[in-house]
Amino acid sequence: MSSPSAAASSPAPALDGGVILEEMLEEILLRLPPQPSSLPRASLVCTRWRRILCSPGFLRRVREHHGRSKPPPLLGFFDEAFCRDKRPIFKPTTMGRWDRIPPARFSAPWIRGEGWAFLGCRHGLALLICQKRREAVVWDPLTGHQRRLAFPPGFCRKKGRLVQNAAVMCTAAVEDGHVHGDCRFTPFRLALVGSDSDGTHNFACLYQSESGVWGDVVSLETTRSTCVCVAKPSVLVRISFCWLVSEGGILEFDFESQSLVVIQKPADVNVVGYHWSFLVVRTQHSGLGLAVFPEPDYCQSGIIQLWERKSNRDDVVGWELPKTIQLDGLFSFELTGKSKAVMMQGYDEDSNAILLSTFYGEYMLQLESTQFIYLIEHQSNYIRTRTYYPYRNFYGTGSRVGGRDGGAEMSMH
Repeated sequence: MSSPSAAASSPAPALDGGVILEEMLEEILLRLPPQPSSLPRASLVCTRWRRILCSPGFLRRVREHHGRSKPPPLLGFFDEAFCRDKRPIFKPTTMGRWDRIPPARFSAPWIRGEGWAFLGCRHGLALLICQKRREAVVWDPLTGHQRRLAFPPGFCRKKGRLVQNAAVMCTAAVEDGHVHGDCRFTPFRLALVGSDSDGTHNFACLYQSESGVWGDVVSLETTRSTCVCVAKPSVLVRISFCWLVSEGGILEFDFESQSLVVIQKPADVNVVGYHWSFLVVRTQHSGLGLAVFPEPDYCQSGIIQLWERKSNRDDVVGWELPKTIQLDGLFSFELTGKSKAVMMQGYDEDSNAILLSTFYGEYMLQLESTQFIYLIEHQSNYIRTRTYYPYRNFYGTGSRVGGRDGGAEMSMH
């Protein structure tokens, strides 16, 4: 045992300004909430904090720390009216003013008059296509970087094959430590789907960035009633992209086997006409689902049916109805008269929630818990036919937050 005098003469760990303090600070700062303003505001405390927070290695650890347990935060929505060739507008969620992203921060690449269409967001990447240019654009809203890809030769007006929808996803392995939402043009897949001019065939084609080439065009004989819905985004279900088709069915493109199939809507669903009565979703067990307004007038429905595609005891795959959600009583207002109008206008894969538009604003309905979250205030006294595309990412800003200078020229890029 050492003597008291020897212990007194031993130097204590150098905490002030030393390595141990730096490591302690990092562990504390890692646990700041992933809201857009957290790191910029913390960087104003002192030079040491700023140095830690601006380190690329630290920012990578922040994304890994938060991304392991939950998806990136929901920053807002790209809002596109049901009218092509209008630039989509970014709408921040109703977070605190310091966390609201200015819409101009995410201004999509666009040239008016060329027929651009915004078709969704996934893993921090957004997707646009242009029929006139015959071009798809994979766009990173945080950095502004773009990857422009010409349509494959099989999709052209001369052959009567028109691109009607598309989907993108990151293919980097989460098992290797990758965090979706921080994809930055890591390997990705891009799928185009469409139909021929006479409505007798659907088509799909897959691009994989690792090979840099388009695959073969896959064809499926079909009818006009299974035309791909251009106003609804794709939904990623296991190894397939799924799109709504005209009368409530689903077009499924298995990107591993590169095969197409049309899945008819549940036989007990008699709703016809407007595709706003249907929304492709994922089930609680990550399977294929369909949300349906079962009443003839989708704008006056107080019920949402959640159908699930699954196998029965005889291994026959079909639709089951495990859940019905009553909307009456869930909103903070009463669904009566004019205010009863509700439309399904978006879907968030990461939280398994649908976006409902009402005369009072936009709400997110989480399908398992039936929890409602108020998202966006309405600026008008009517509901327009439009699609909202949720955008999630880790945002540490080098631009402005809440309309003001955040004071910290930081970037999580």
